[in-house]
Amino acid sequence: MGLRGSIVTLAAALILSAIVSDQLLVVAYNNGLARLPPMGWNTWCTDDLCGAIDYCAEQEIRSVADSIVEQGLDKLGYRYINLDDCWSAHTRNETGHLQPNPILFPSGMRALADYIHSLGLYIGLYTCIGTETCRRHRPGSYGHFQQDAETLANWGIDFVKTDNCHRVNNQTEEEQFTELSNALNSTGRPMVFSLCEWGNDYVENWGGKISQMWRIQMDHIPFWHFPGDAAGRGFGQGTADVIEFIGTLDLSNKTGPYNHMDPDFLETLFPLTFTFIDSRTEFSFWSLWSAPLIVATDMRNLSSQKQEILTNEEVIAIDQDELSITGHRIYNESNGAQAWVKPLVGDDLAVILYNSHNHNNITVTVTWEQVGLDSTTSVRIRDLWKKSDLGNFSKSFTSHALVPHDVQMLRFFVPKKNVASS
Repeated sequence: MGLRGSIVTLAAALILSAIVSDQLLVVAYNNGLARLPPMGWNTWCTDDLCGAIDYCAEQEIRSVADSIVEQGLDKLGYRYINLDDCWSAHTRNETGHLQPNPILFPSGMRALADYIHSLGLYIGLYTCIGTETCRRHRPGSYGHFQQDAETLANWGIDFVKTDNCHRVNNQTEEEQFTELSNALNSTGRPMVFSLCEWGNDYVENWGGKISQMWRIQMDHIPFWHFPGDAAGRGFGQGTADVIEFIGTLDLSNKTGPYNHMDPDFLETLFPLTFTFIDSRTEFSFWSLWSAPLIVATDMRNLSSQKQEILTNEEVIAIDQDELSITGHRIYNESNGAQAWVKPLVGDDLAVILYNSHNHNNITVTVTWEQVGLDSTTSVRIRDLWKKSDLGNFSKSFTSHALVPHDVQMLRFFVPKKNVASS
């Protein structure tokens, strides 16, 4: 197994690690990877209509990986190159092993993984807990957990997403996903495990014990509002629907290092259906939630608008904050005004003021009492999208004439020992 395998096996044996700070105590799955939320790209909405065409191919994967490095996006943290439900052949090989589609991946998966690694990036593959995957009747991993885990490890895979279609109901979801998690760890190769069971069975209570990231709701697609036609929890599949659903939860004590709530892919500037403001708001909330920043739209040759969103280092820093806590909603008013807050390392705060209304401009205010500060505290506030200091404020801060769907994302630089006593 070698030194690397021994280290991973030891990590697996210590898989329930207590992550302790002065703000949280969270049990987390730790095999040494994804201490902070993973960042990267997924095939799902690139050269495809988010799975409708069901396409990915070796040359596409290589070109996206090349472009990420050429644009310096890897230096910002975008390092995972993930293939969704599109890569596999429709049958296993003669020995029962998974195999890539030979037409779309003529060099094989090991060669592709080696190429991705040569760029300093990581590669991820999609699997499914059931008898078939969710698309096109490809083979699922049920009955092959150990065999598939070893296949993925032998190919050099770094990230495994496991979906929830065609599940055999002879065990609970927690039991089945735990079996696959254990199989992945038993290979001796560290792999990020992305658990995609759509938020069922209150996954927030157990997902972090067996995976580094766990989907909290049904699939998200590139619309502001979209009916909840997919399997899983939630109020709908649009970005506003995801925000509203997570607003009803308090996940701040459910997440932390190695343990990340996943609201699904970023759909940044998907053509025709997803505007700049919608995309920026999406990125803001994903970052406030310490969610994985996995972009499903094309990352080659970024437009100026797409670059403005995806390369904002100050917003990325909120996502990658060391506490890795999911921000929560403070209030939700009938006129569409919302305020959200997230604690950061060193007593700072990230705050989002949000207009959830579809038509009217509104004013949104947050008070120091609402975010746990003494009302006399003078706080320096920075607008993270404008990249500008707004000055020092006390008692409250107001965002005037916030347009529909938009946010003002702020960082509160809080003086030490100025948090209000409880």
